[in-house]
Amino acid sequence: MNQIFNFLSNFNLKLIILLAILFFYFWYAFSIIYHLIRFGIGTQPKIISLIFFLGSFLMFVLVINSYFRVDLQNIFNPIGGYSP
Repeated sequence: MNQIFNFLSNFNLKLIILLAILFFYFWYAFSIIYHLIRFGIGTQPKIISLIFFLGSFLMFVLVINSYFRVDLQNIFNPIGGYSP
């Protein structure tokens, strides 16, 4: 019972929101790729879906990389001492 209370006291809402956003983003990308491959005739829709998937993955990596490189203290400092 003590372990449950420890888990609830260390509950990280930001992580849960981030995981939910990632889940819906990848589900959306997967559904687009699936429909392009499934209902396309010939090889052109499959090539387009591969390009979309690679671009989606590249954008995801760039966003994560830029998030970790940004110093949030410099962004929120001019707002009157607000710190996240």
